[in-house]
Amino acid sequence: MLALTGFPDVYYDIEWDLKMIGAPRGWFPEAPRRMAAMFLVLVMAGNRKESSVTHVFLNDVNLRVEKVFAEEFLCRKYLVKSVRRLWHFEIPPAS
Repeated sequence: MLALTGFPDVYYDIEWDLKMIGAPRGWFPEAPRRMAAMFLVLVMAGNRKESSVTHVFLNDVNLRVEKVFAEEFLCRKYLVKSVRRLWHFEIPPAS
C-alpha cells in the first residue's frame, strides 16, 4: 500500500515550494523505505494551484529499488541534478 496515514489534513492544504524526503529509514530489509513518501510528495506537488514547480530533494538514494521508484514516481524527466546520493527534482503542477 502506498498511502501514508496519520498526517493532519493541514499538510495536504499547504502549497509546498520545497519537500525533502529523507525518511522513513530503508537501510535494513524490514525497513519501510521511502516509496510511500515519494508517492505522497508527487500527489501533493501535482495538486498545487499555483503554476510554480515544487522542488523535491530525495536524500540517500543508494538502493536500486529506491532509484527505480524515484524515477517512476518523481519522474526521471523532472530530475534536475544529482550529486552522489542527493537528487533534486522540479515537479510542475498537474494542470
